[in-house]
Amino acid sequence: MVLYGFALFLILIALLPLTQGTHWIIRGWDFIRVQSCFLQALVIALLAIFEFPVSEWQYIVAISLLAAFAFQLYVIFPYTHFYPLRDSKPDNPDSLRQISLLSSNVLQTNEEYGKLIEQVNIHTPDILLVMETDKNWENGLKELEKEYPNIVRVPLDNFYGMHLYSKYELAETQVNYLVEKDVPSIFTKVYFGSDKPLELICVHPAPPSPTENETSEERDAELLIVGKAVRELDADHPILVCGDLNDVVWSRVSRLFAKITGLIDPRIGRGLFPTFHADYWYLRFPIDHLFHSKNIVVDRMLRLPNIGSDHYPMFFTFWLENGEKVEKPEIDSEIDEEVEERIDEGLERAE
Repeated sequence: MVLYGFALFLILIALLPLTQGTHWIIRGWDFIRVQSCFLQALVIALLAIFEFPVSEWQYIVAISLLAAFAFQLYVIFPYTHFYPLRDSKPDNPDSLRQISLLSSNVLQTNEEYGKLIEQVNIHTPDILLVMETDKNWENGLKELEKEYPNIVRVPLDNFYGMHLYSKYELAETQVNYLVEKDVPSIFTKVYFGSDKPLELICVHPAPPSPTENETSEERDAELLIVGKAVRELDADHPILVCGDLNDVVWSRVSRLFAKITGLIDPRIGRGLFPTFHADYWYLRFPIDHLFHSKNIVVDRMLRLPNIGSDHYPMFFTFWLENGEKVEKPEIDSEIDEEVEERIDEGLERAE
């Protein structure tokens, strides 16, 4: 009977994130779909071996558990190596500009600055985004400023500071506080040698959790405000949105963000690349993201070694296909209404 009770619990937590509830108790189950999928498979095996259903209600529970397991496999499958890649190597990559980006949530209280500097020296990214940075981290990374003369500094001591380092010129840079007054985002243009700059948006919204925001409304609003901003950008400019989004790639809002922007998640067909929590192998989620427009083709995507943070850094190299115009996706009234409603709810809650 204990197994059937646990089976009912696993069915419930697989379905809860499909509701419209935004409380962290509901949204949190979205993060552990991979882990709960393994638990479902284990319980299915144990039921088949030790407690094969004999009564009608037991058959209903067992079949429901199989259905929930199949549903979770369906959700996770695109983020495995078995799924076709969304982008492929360009026909003539030598004629295109290739640049690289390293993104890292460093954990504000972490003082192992040298570990991140070592990874920067190994991979020599053209753009470096670091999050949860305060003045101590700004000073700890001082030696990088020779190689990265273009810098956006937003040191904060609330675990939402952000620093952007670039070898290329940055222009029209804005530090925005889209939803919460102490949670910044960076909007900038990166001039990498083309007359069409790279539009770069760096974000780190607060997660729904018992220690931060009670609901996901603020985070959801910020991601969707960014999504609307992406739709306003020039269609022939390459676009990147990256950072610690504090959301898994298969959540309703992440999929909604991809739908309204037309941006591509490079995890599709490459793997999960779980980045948090670095200290617990059995409890890791893919929450550090990079979304890119269709005129960008990802070459490499790497999860780098632990730098003392609770997040692993991510490293990307990609080709930029200059001049290719990308049409923004059409949005029907139902999706537009949902986006506006979620934004209004998040802004209202933040106030």
